[in-house]
Amino acid sequence: MKTLIHRSKGSVRYAFKDSIKLLENNKSKQSLIYLFFTYGTKRFKYSTGFKSCFAHWDFKKQRIKNISSLTNKDEVNSSLKKYEEELLEKYRELYNEYGEAVNNQMLKDELDIIVRKKKKEPTNEELDFIGVCNKFITDKGNSITPVTKRVYKQAITHLESYEKEKNVTLTFDIIDMNFYNSFKSYLEDGDFSLNTIGKHIKTLKSFMNYALIEGYTENIKFKSKDFKVVKEITTEIFLTEEEIAEMHKKDLSKNPEYERARDIFLIGCYTGQRISDYNKLSKDDIVTKDGIDYFKFRQHKNKKYNRIVMCPITKEIREIMDKRYNGLPPKKMSEPVMNRYLKKIGEILEFNELVKCEYTKGGKEVRKMIPKYDLISSHTARRSFCTNKYKKGMNIFDIMLFTGHSTEKEFYKYIRIKDEERAAHIAKSGFFNI
Repeated sequence: MKTLIHRSKGSVRYAFKDSIKLLENNKSKQSLIYLFFTYGTKRFKYSTGFKSCFAHWDFKKQRIKNISSLTNKDEVNSSLKKYEEELLEKYRELYNEYGEAVNNQMLKDELDIIVRKKKKEPTNEELDFIGVCNKFITDKGNSITPVTKRVYKQAITHLESYEKEKNVTLTFDIIDMNFYNSFKSYLEDGDFSLNTIGKHIKTLKSFMNYALIEGYTENIKFKSKDFKVVKEITTEIFLTEEEIAEMHKKDLSKNPEYERARDIFLIGCYTGQRISDYNKLSKDDIVTKDGIDYFKFRQHKNKKYNRIVMCPITKEIREIMDKRYNGLPPKKMSEPVMNRYLKKIGEILEFNELVKCEYTKGGKEVRKMIPKYDLISSHTARRSFCTNKYKKGMNIFDIMLFTGHSTEKEFYKYIRIKDEERAAHIAKSGFFNI
């Protein structure tokens, strides 16, 4: 079974699912025939659905032997030849269009059509493009958060607006690079930021993936490397430990809503959790182990990984809970409302330092000097925890134990310190003879 058929930068061979040694010991044992395709450094395998045995297989030709008693040998061999030739031809077409971006899923999609003649399943109600996008959201059900659902619906709203403005009816076949560039320009004309545009393109790709898997389309042009999710690193701030302490001691009792927003935010600064976690802590999340109180809960974003975290209840958190909430965490607050209050609190505290912000909006680069208080949001708490613990010399893997970051790369996105501060941190880490 060493023979390879070379063509268009790819090679095809057929082999049994079971090992040769096993089949040689039992030469009449039937085993599935797999198609193996090697292209570049990648390898792909696919079940042909046919079976044969050691005794009936010609390993040199990679075909069923010409044995008169095998009535369907010609049909099987003809199919194997067809799969081989059509796959190589499809791969050539894909490679010409996508280059190295060709992947196993693309090849599987093509073979599903060639081998299984996969087509869109008939439905009682034929759904149009927007209808399938809405069905995607419905099928997701409770597996997605309300925030994610809102993002999906926003993308649909923009796609519908695009149809009206361009006087076109969107279909799956339209989704190609011409549409990508046109839709991107449309969003830029709407004065959206680059990251917002990228968010809607990412959602569109999710819609298309769903449609492809469910058989509503065979269009895979959205998988091109040029059909990319655009994004940029935006200016994000953190509060220093001194600023957090100042916020903690500020008397806001004359405005209870400001006070509660501040207290929830501070718990985020002391635990390093996402807003979806630190904004809903309750009595049931408090546990005691070896004389230390913790918040113990399953992180919302890491539910599928069953990620349970234990955050120590610091003296500052204990003071907040005991002083105003009968020893319990403050009640949850709407995130948009909380963000609005936090900016007001920052202004009261005179966090007026001007921060240089650079971003892309409406397809143009924007540079602004914005007061620090106007950049404070619920997410600032998590960034502040990560940055301050890092500056104090805490091991990043220990920090990640609490934050739930899956990789160092993701963690470092949260480190908002200047290069000279990072250099000083590394210099004190013991790697240099100082």
